[in-house]
Amino acid sequence: MNSKHPCNPFRKSVLVILLAMLLVVLTGCSLPGLQSVTATPLPSPTPLPPQDSATALLPTLTATPTVAPITTTSTAPGPVNIVFTPGTTTTEVDGTIQPNQVQTYTVNAGQNQPMLLALNSIYSDVTLGVTEPDGNKLLDPAKKWMYWEWILPKTELYTIQVYGGASAQTYALSVEVAQIVNFPAGASSVTLSGSIPNQYVFAYALACKVDQVMSASLNVPNTVAYIDVLGIASGTLLSPTDQATKWSGTLPATQSYIIEIIPTNGQVANYTLMVSVK
Repeated sequence: MNSKHPCNPFRKSVLVILLAMLLVVLTGCSLPGLQSVTATPLPSPTPLPPQDSATALLPTLTATPTVAPITTTSTAPGPVNIVFTPGTTTTEVDGTIQPNQVQTYTVNAGQNQPMLLALNSIYSDVTLGVTEPDGNKLLDPAKKWMYWEWILPKTELYTIQVYGGASAQTYALSVEVAQIVNFPAGASSVTLSGSIPNQYVFAYALACKVDQVMSASLNVPNTVAYIDVLGIASGTLLSPTDQATKWSGTLPATQSYIIEIIPTNGQVANYTLMVSVK
């Protein structure tokens, strides 16, 4: 008789578990109650600015535009009437002017007289304007000139404006209205004489044509007085720095020419001036 060994219970349990695991693998089934989850990668971190660029973290500010203040122009007391000292054609007025202020002067002058203005100030920003009684601008203040010369169109009262600069300052205004010289009928020369008080300049004006020859001779030495010559449009022909008492030259244009007699060192000059134009 063959004897048989009975089954081991532990081996049976292991066998059952293995069979169950094999069944799960073969069927690809998920365990009940579990779901498949897809992982989402985290975003890459944004790098911070370097430590020495802390200002880059501040918000950008938009500047509010600054509104410029309204500039007002005030008028100084005046106008002041200019009267030449007898025996002179030139005078100087001094003053102090505030920023954007306007000081006015008036002067009587005749038709065809040359007027010369020169304005000096500490900061060289005080400027000129010239108008006729009807408001016509002979010198527009917008040009901001400090020197001006012109043949006056009428016999009338002219207004000279002095315009203040950026700051309060003193100024000196030189005004010259030359005396017109007319030759006697049929003559080409004339003798002029006078006495210049103090250190004033006396100016004569002659209307001449292009290519005429002008000669001028002063009868005193240059230690007493000397002359200069200029064209109202063409400029200097004889400079005052030459301190000459005689001059002759061919005229470059048809225009008014001015001969100035300038006393030396503020002397009183008694003179005779001979002028010829041929």
